[in-house]
Amino acid sequence: MREVLKLLSDSKFHSGEALGEALGITRAAVWKRLKKIEAAGIAVHSVKGRGYRIPEPLVLLEESRLRAAGLPDNVAVDIPFDTPSTNDVLKKKISLGAKLPALVITEHQTQGKGRRGRVWESGVAKNITMSFAWQFEQGPSVVEGLSLAVGVVIAKVLRDMGVTNPGLKWPNDIHVDNHKICGILLELVADQDVCRVIIGIGLNVESTPEQRAKVDQPWTDLTSRLAYTPDRNEVIANITKGLVDVCEAFASGEGIAKYHAQWQAFDVLFNQPVTVYMGSRQQSGIARGIDMNGALRLETEQGIELLHGGEISVRKQ
Repeated sequence: MREVLKLLSDSKFHSGEALGEALGITRAAVWKRLKKIEAAGIAVHSVKGRGYRIPEPLVLLEESRLRAAGLPDNVAVDIPFDTPSTNDVLKKKISLGAKLPALVITEHQTQGKGRRGRVWESGVAKNITMSFAWQFEQGPSVVEGLSLAVGVVIAKVLRDMGVTNPGLKWPNDIHVDNHKICGILLELVADQDVCRVIIGIGLNVESTPEQRAKVDQPWTDLTSRLAYTPDRNEVIANITKGLVDVCEAFASGEGIAKYHAQWQAFDVLFNQPVTVYMGSRQQSGIARGIDMNGALRLETEQGIELLHGGEISVRKQ
């Protein structure tokens, strides 16, 4: 499907015969692939005598574009057109002994996972669904607070693009004016003293009506905030460069302490009354930032309680 979509990405009409010649397949095979593209959620216009086109131009994910935008040479990249989960692709690669760091990105994630079992809707060739893996020789203890530092990386990338008021909501969400724009999900693959971390990121770039219908919280995307649709290749390259820097800092022992002040500057919950949901239990208090290990400091009548990540949800009152 990628090759057909690449030919159609200019939004101009292409005859079935021309598409077949370019791909080395029959017109019947072209038609089948076009139907798959439609089934994946992309409209294909068909006009007798003119051929096929998609409504709007597309910029697909390509390694050449990623490298040109600064993706580090030592980061291996894989770009399946669609996949149930980019995190799962990396898990399989790790089990087969793949060299790290590695990046997996896709045009269409069909079973993306968010926190607390939620589904992450990616659309088709519209948003950013990426997973980045790094190997820490020091073991799992060194990665405490890593997801918070990843949030700082993404908030800074958005700010540098011109997005106003990016903020971080503990533990793993990036917001713009209290609307969610990005989520982070970390998974650890530990083997004795070695720890491999998979950083999954879902970032709204250009959202579809289908996505909007399935989201039950205030949210936004880059296109709405920038008044243009950025090249996802450039955004991914910039985020990945930041992830490499973060992982190197954590591997050297600097950890979340290096990013503590930056995280606090982006904190959208600081000094706000919040309710914390922990399974069937909930607790109210005032959010007082994070400690030097990345735990949320919740002020209650009993004093400051430290809450660590996991299956915890925090909402403003």
